[in-house]
Amino acid sequence: MNVGVCCLFLLGCGTDSTGPERFVLSGQVLHNGQPVPAGQVILMPDTAKGNQGPGAVGTIENGRWHTDPNKGPVSGPHIAMLNGYASTEATVPGGDPPMLFTEFKTEVDVTADASDVDFDVNVKGK
Repeated sequence: MNVGVCCLFLLGCGTDSTGPERFVLSGQVLHNGQPVPAGQVILMPDTAKGNQGPGAVGTIENGRWHTDPNKGPVSGPHIAMLNGYASTEATVPGGDPPMLFTEFKTEVDVTADASDVDFDVNVKGK
């Protein structure tokens, strides 16, 4: 699925006080051992493992990431897709900053007692 379409889908998912409980996650994001300056963490419930519900998007800033307190992920297994940028500045006016990596995928299990989730993206040749 295109990351842009995925983000638009997730942003359209608002909060609902009668919906499933959502959690705030945060942590460190490294790329080959160095803090990632900027990017996104997209969390999608892993439907293959029986998890359903809204997804969540976290923001990476200065090597740390966090989800919005009102739009965090539901509990259970998730697929995390990370996109990392080399800076917050675009190299071309109106463009995106240079990419460090795109769509790095890993699994995350969201639980009520595990709010700190760290990622270490090791990509050879970058």
